[in-house]
Amino acid sequence: MASYFFRDYRRFYATGEAGIRSKPRLNLRYEAIFGENKDLFEGARVLDIASHDGRWSMAALACGAKSVVGVEARPEMVDHAMANLEHYGQDPDRFRFIVGDVHEVLGSEDLEVDVVLCLGFLYHTLRFNELLHGIRRTGAHHLILDTQARRMLDPEPYVRLHREASQRIGTAKADVYTVGASVLTGRPNLAAIELMLGCYGYEVERLSDWPRLLADNPDVSGCPDYAVGRRITLRCRNADDSAA
Repeated sequence: MASYFFRDYRRFYATGEAGIRSKPRLNLRYEAIFGENKDLFEGARVLDIASHDGRWSMAALACGAKSVVGVEARPEMVDHAMANLEHYGQDPDRFRFIVGDVHEVLGSEDLEVDVVLCLGFLYHTLRFNELLHGIRRTGAHHLILDTQARRMLDPEPYVRLHREASQRIGTAKADVYTVGASVLTGRPNLAAIELMLGCYGYEVERLSDWPRLLADNPDVSGCPDYAVGRRITLRCRNADDSAA
């Protein structure tokens, strides 16, 4: 059963669109991302990609992470994240947030971490090489991905292109390649995700058990994409570690 983690951190319901749309969905995502992977966080250094209002950074710290670095392109969301974590009494030495383009930050900062969170971001970019190369640079042992994955069981890897408006929080942010008000993004299926991960030395360790989560919490609404496999949560590991 869902623990409803965010009932103890209700500010996040107000500072991000996802919480407003569906509080039960947000709490069930916590179970898939953290509840099933708590063993990764005790004493870990964590990188939170597209850290939004700090909700997942807060969750990582609550699960025992040693430190968290968040990267977020929108300054107003970093302001929310800082205020939220300070409100909940987190030691400022254990977290910091960087305002900037995720790809540029990953390419310029020397971020050494144990776990990377890439939650709700993969389908807001087409710069997959930069993203995965940057993650590889961190030396992370594990990567947790939460992403859309249409036609998940299709064995042929493919990426579906989208034109995404950039003005609204929760959509792609304009970058150096943007012309006008739209960003070109891509949504890979599971086969494409596995192929790309393999090119950068990572492999899927397991998928979070969304069918069980939904069966155990039948009153939770707002998760039709997870229910039919259009969205998935993956625990990935550094293949070098598993070979050692």
